[in-house]
Amino acid sequence: MNDKNLNELQIEEMRLELLGNKTDTSKDDLFNLKLKQAKYIALETLYPFDKEIDELPIRIAKDWQVRCAIELYNMIGEEGIISYSENGLSYTKNTGLISKELMEELIPKADIPR
Repeated sequence: MNDKNLNELQIEEMRLELLGNKTDTSKDDLFNLKLKQAKYIALETLYPFDKEIDELPIRIAKDWQVRCAIELYNMIGEEGIISYSENGLSYTKNTGLISKELMEELIPKADIPR
């Protein structure tokens, strides 16, 4: 699977999940940005000592990267709120880049720092 086909598949999945319509292209620029951010989060986590690696393994790109990008998208504005209180008007936003559960799916590769 080449990069263009993979990106099209990722964008379609994000459209379907977030917009309910895989042909709605109105948010594609933002989706591409979130996919890029998710890629670099994964690369920094998986390969903390090897900055020359710039592509994700296909299995991570096809699933984890999309789920991470969706999480990043959902953190825009009020979507990132993880708790809310009505009378005291208190709310809490997720302070990390992504959820702990999603991060725990990535296992860093040990190597010698370069």
